[in-house]
Amino acid sequence: MRIQWPKWALATLFLVDGTGFGLWAAHVPVFKQNLHLGNGQLSAALLSLVGGAILTMPVMGHLIERFGSRTVIRVVALAYVAMLALLAEANSYAVLILFAGMYGAAKGALDVTVNAQAIAVEQHYGRSSMSLLQGCWSVGGLLGASMTSVLLKHGMPLRFNMSVGAALMGAAVLAVLSLLVEEERKPHQKTKFVFPDAALLKLAMIAFFGLFAEGAIGDWAAVYLRSSLGASLSAAAAGYATYAISMASGRFLGDWLIGRFEDRTILIGSGLLIAAGFGCTLVSHSLAVGVFGLVLTGAGVANIIPVIMTLAGRNTRMGAGPAISALSTIGYFGFLAGPPLIGWLAVGLGLGKALVLVVIAGVVVALGPVLFSIRQETAVEVGA
Repeated sequence: MRIQWPKWALATLFLVDGTGFGLWAAHVPVFKQNLHLGNGQLSAALLSLVGGAILTMPVMGHLIERFGSRTVIRVVALAYVAMLALLAEANSYAVLILFAGMYGAAKGALDVTVNAQAIAVEQHYGRSSMSLLQGCWSVGGLLGASMTSVLLKHGMPLRFNMSVGAALMGAAVLAVLSLLVEEERKPHQKTKFVFPDAALLKLAMIAFFGLFAEGAIGDWAAVYLRSSLGASLSAAAAGYATYAISMASGRFLGDWLIGRFEDRTILIGSGLLIAAGFGCTLVSHSLAVGVFGLVLTGAGVANIIPVIMTLAGRNTRMGAGPAISALSTIGYFGFLAGPPLIGWLAVGLGLGKALVLVVIAGVVVALGPVLFSIRQETAVEVGA
């Protein structure tokens, strides 16, 4: 069988994207401790990351339509690695806010372009691969968190950890950029803003709450395990890594699930697992039980975005690039805005009570397909 080099090259970029986020997420408690930040101060840094991403995401769709995701991704993938390395140099609260915004801008750009390239790869080979690719993102998150846990356990400083990670990621990016596919585009068609239709907005709303849960867990799960359940820094990072393993496993099963169950069934089940799993983590007084809840939560988070991104990528009115850009801007706003909102609420309510929002987000994801009538035929509606 011929090796599908573009698909595995893109899988590598998803892996790099996830690794960078895993490194960041697992180091959040370290930034908090090293810079003596309260929950409110940490939230401001997370909000800066949100702002950077929201600025770049809407622009990416137009750049992709004009130049193609293959060209755009060459720039943003290298920028993402560079911004992660720069983030490691944050030695004060003000600098952390600035560099977090720059990292967020690069991450937002990369998230849109890799998903647009994923649609191009699916069209090139004529088969679904979104869950596999999202699974590679989760494996990257696992690698970043696991490497952080090991290095912290051996006393290595934050700057060393993130710089080494960025160097390895940069080497991987340079090795695969030439292997990506060039999607078919209409060279004489001017790109213009098209407001998302009702079907795409429904998908974006479910994506918002699914990614709200994923983002909040990514930035606060390790902090919660350490501050509320008494885990060490390395154990807290390992707890996040366990969650990442569960999420990756669920995504690698995603294409099989999508082939056997309706989209709405997968989304309902995913939301219920998030609500039940993270609820278990919040009510537990044991680290082991808390991590078990994160395992259930990871399984719930796993296939929300693969299902929704695939549906959005079939949008024939806007085109795959602008459709994914629009959905990403709304959906990933939840991913990036959730963490600072949790932090601000934690100042007055305590972190455990603030994280109840994750449970609520899971309930909304479960109800969304029923309220919005999301079915297998949504793919046709989105393209209408």
